[in-house]
Amino acid sequence: MSQSPKTLADEGAASRGFGGPLHLARSICGWVGDAGLTQARKLKLLAAVLAAVVGAGVRSGTWRRTVRRPLARQVVSSGVEAIGLIAFLAIAVGIVLVAQYQWWLGDLIQSHWLGPVLVAVVVRELAPILVNLVIIARSGGTMAAELALLRLSGEDRVVEGQGLDPVDYFIVPRAAALTISVACLTLIFTAFSFLSVYVFGQWIGAKTGPFPEFAHDALSALTPADLVRLALKCALPPVLTACICCIEGFGAGETAAEVPRAARIAVQRSVVALFAVVACISIGAYL
Repeated sequence: MSQSPKTLADEGAASRGFGGPLHLARSICGWVGDAGLTQARKLKLLAAVLAAVVGAGVRSGTWRRTVRRPLARQVVSSGVEAIGLIAFLAIAVGIVLVAQYQWWLGDLIQSHWLGPVLVAVVVRELAPILVNLVIIARSGGTMAAELALLRLSGEDRVVEGQGLDPVDYFIVPRAAALTISVACLTLIFTAFSFLSVYVFGQWIGAKTGPFPEFAHDALSALTPADLVRLALKCALPPVLTACICCIEGFGAGETAAEVPRAARIAVQRSVVALFAVVACISIGAYL
């Protein structure tokens, strides 16, 4: 009995692996390879922009008046205007920590152990992570959307026509401003959280001890390695956030409808970069 041409074509395709397990395996490998190459190209672009930003940031000639103005505006927007929110979060975190401390360990450990516990929880991990998340939430999407709209309006070409380097004018001040904001807000967060721990601990009867003793125990628990790790967590994530947001902003599509998508992707990738950097620093600290 003769077979139809379609049946013969299907059997030939199956014999060559199309539609079968071999074709599925090839499709999966192709998809994984394309995704890997895409991510590798993005990481290469991010590394190039990061190197350009760091190189431009250490040059004294970069910090002209045209660069200092956007730096000041971004510091006010990202740092100064976030002080109230950071203080509120720090007070809430301090209350939660001392409440949990008193609930679980108040009858077991001595007051001079509270300082090292706070250093381990707040200074080493919680403060830089929360501050970076606040900065990303407040400034990441806004920064990407601003640069996307700026590109659509053609202002980037105007800047280039005036002889200004786009990296120096757009990315460097934003990266420096986010770094300054994160460093200062982390110190504010740490101070407010420690004060709230002491005040609320005194109110509920926790074993905080006298304030000079409490402050001495907390400060003596800090080591030079803790300060180095804290500096890295306050410097690397904001610079990466600025680079990622600028890349996504300038890489948005040719229509205004692409701006929200660029802002959303910038925030997502900045959060991923934050936790990747923090995890690597923490793992390196305990190895």
